[in-house]
Amino acid sequence: MTQETAVLVVGAGPTGLSAAVELARRGVDLMVIDAAGQPAATSRALVVQPRTLELFDDMGLIAAALAEGRPSDMLTPLLPGHPPMRMDLSATIGPGTPLASTYPSPLMLPQDRTERLLTCRLDELGVRVRRPLRLTGLQQSGSGVQARLRGADGHEEQVSARYVIGADGAHSAVRRALGVGFSGGSYETEFLQGDVRLDWELPDGELYLMPHATGFLAAWAMPGPGRFRVFGTVDGTGNNAVDATHAGPISTTGDDVQALLDQRSPVPAKVVETTWATRYRLHHRVADRYRTGRVLLAGDAAHVHSPAGAQGMNTGIQDAYNLAWKLAGVLAGGPAVLLDSYAAERRPVGLRLLRSTDRMFTIAASRSWPARFARGEIVPRVMSRLFTHPAVRRRISAVVSQLAVGYPNSPLNCPDDRHLRGGPAPGTRAPEAPLTGAASRVHELLRGTGWTALVFGGTTSAAGAPAAARRLRDSGLNTVLISTDGAGTAHDRSALAHRAYRAADGAVYLIRPDGHVAARSAGSATDRVLRHARAMHATGGD
Repeated sequence: MTQETAVLVVGAGPTGLSAAVELARRGVDLMVIDAAGQPAATSRALVVQPRTLELFDDMGLIAAALAEGRPSDMLTPLLPGHPPMRMDLSATIGPGTPLASTYPSPLMLPQDRTERLLTCRLDELGVRVRRPLRLTGLQQSGSGVQARLRGADGHEEQVSARYVIGADGAHSAVRRALGVGFSGGSYETEFLQGDVRLDWELPDGELYLMPHATGFLAAWAMPGPGRFRVFGTVDGTGNNAVDATHAGPISTTGDDVQALLDQRSPVPAKVVETTWATRYRLHHRVADRYRTGRVLLAGDAAHVHSPAGAQGMNTGIQDAYNLAWKLAGVLAGGPAVLLDSYAAERRPVGLRLLRSTDRMFTIAASRSWPARFARGEIVPRVMSRLFTHPAVRRRISAVVSQLAVGYPNSPLNCPDDRHLRGGPAPGTRAPEAPLTGAASRVHELLRGTGWTALVFGGTTSAAGAPAAARRLRDSGLNTVLISTDGAGTAHDRSALAHRAYRAADGAVYLIRPDGHVAARSAGSATDRVLRHARAMHATGGD
């Protein structure tokens, strides 16, 4: 007997679970499967970046995530001969800054805990992960996808789905079934990683970087006193020699972590307890296509790279968040361009991430004598200067936080109003800003699963703002009038929201369900925004 579902999600890691949560929030019938018999009990990813925390807010996960994790916003290079240089990652994305966020600090939350939170949220929405079920084949037709599944006991199932999301990791069965290439390669250098409790003189809660001539080393804070994730490149010399032929992670011990600390830490450090340690080969690859007909790839199935910058899991979750609302929109009768835009928007993000992490990792891990010389002599001097420069600090925060990710060339962007100057252009993440009254900030107004129109008015008697808001609202579009006198739907008493959006009276911003600007208009000319909203089937959303 063939089971039927609207969407089959293959893979129950952070990406697949996020996609499932977002689809379930929109009432989409779905099935989630995973080849593993149990959820992962160990973790590679650790850091939840500010942009992902904003998504967790919308998904209904933020309180649980903050309760489980540990904010850690101090990035501290430890350089021989230099005092610790503490860089506050949250300072450049706090209130009043161009990339202001309610959650400016990275959250240290091991991936297995993140998966558990997402699974609990999915359970609340009435969807359970089916495991162990392995995808063994795919066949597409014009109206759907036929998937073959096999359980651990050998029983087989057939599932007919309108769409399939492949979120099943770097060795994706979905990607292989499609025959999609995975361009890139593997690094010769391996990675050693351990979750440990350290006895050393440095304070808890910080992210320590320790460049060394022999390779890279870092110790990142985890929840709990003295708890750190210690990780670094293994250069294949002396006690750190590795077998470079194995394909997957292998076990290692706290002694290996201790040896790496002894070699590279500029301060004495003793491993007093090891929770988990592993060693694995790193890859840098991106799928040649993110979409093949009715099958879409996300997360590690679409891109893998070095852990430089702690971007991988976050990028996968953001893939899922970007994809799910579009897929739900198409299933509800929305235009095909919604789903077409997924690859157009997210594959460039994956490619940029691949290039940037590859450059960072090559400098950190290369065994060549120029790289070793640079790590030992040049990098410490450069870092000691750059980390004190405000512009460099802002750039690092923008990239690491992922708050600057945008889609300037998206097919979903409405041609811009030539009368507008400054402010967030189509494709940009909608800025956050404080408000007073029922809503305390702009992003609260954007929660939910639909599109939102923000109409800005200085006072309710200002030229056309209330009329523009009424017209948009009457069309069925969720509409908020933000005024400075408190007579609108939302009160911008400080005018900080107006300033963040560079909004004159009557300016209108159409915000997508994922919090990015789709269209904007100056004055009270709402026609362009309304036409675009109707074309995207945005009117009538919740």
